Amino acid sequence: MLTVSGLTTEFRARGGRFTAIEDIGFEVPQGIAVGLVGETGSGKSVTIRSILGLLPPPGRVVAGHAEFDGLDLCRATRPQLRSVRGRRIGFVAQNPFGSLNPVLSIEKQFANVVRAHRGMSRSAVRELALERLASVHVRGPERVLRGYAHELSGGMAQRVVIALAMLHDPPLVIADEPTTALDVTVQRQILDLIAAQVAAGNRSLLLVTHDLAVVAQYCQQVVVMRAGHVVESGPVADVFGAPEHPYTKQLLAAVPPAPWSLASSLHEAGVDR
Repeated sequence: MLTVSGLTTEFRARGGRFTAIEDIGFEVPQGIAVGLVGETGSGKSVTIRSILGLLPPPGRVVAGHAEFDGLDLCRATRPQLRSVRGRRIGFVAQNPFGSLNPVLSIEKQFANVVRAHRGMSRSAVRELALERLASVHVRGPERVLRGYAHELSGGMAQRVVIALAMLHDPPLVIADEPTTALDVTVQRQILDLIAAQVAAGNRSLLLVTHDLAVVAQYCQQVVVMRAGHVVESGPVADVFGAPEHPYTKQLLAAVPPAPWSLASSLHEAGVDR
């Protein structure tokens, strides 16, 4: 589904240049959830934004490829990227309120996402929006459509963002730490929701997180990053059960004793606490 090879990104300024990620390579197979894991500053988000063409200046991809559906995203034109993002690749960002326009109604934002890729009547857009909001368990979807982002709780806003990301039934979903801005009580609900949406459509998922227990519970494969490099990758059971790189061993050793399901997830992945 997605093949990344040799991906290298630099940030340039007057004082010189800084290589944020270097020679990144991994695959996201069809119908598989892959966890991209590493500590803060390891380059996870830069990797995702390099793939999607969302790097803020002065960052730029200087080498490598990201092949998706026959298109190299790193060399795609802006119109090509616009045609892929949203329609073929759904993106769920860290901060839901940063993904929603504060001055447009939620209904208008659904309409904008739909009409960016296909023509639909206003009534058809509304029907589709209500259907997608219901699929992510939004209470009172009619009221939500009439409202604005600031009227939503963090968890509800992220549900709306997930509904927008799934609007065109994309075969690949990329979620960049989608629960970072949410309360602990809501985090598991959102992760369960993303996993259910991905499984229902036989989609592929690239889940960016710093939480190994989340990867153990929701992903089949894992890519471990450190200081802008991939240091280890493979099936979750293999990497977590018998890590080869010292950094992966350190990450696993740093996982605090976790209650109930998260602890059992690590155990099932082969991590002996």
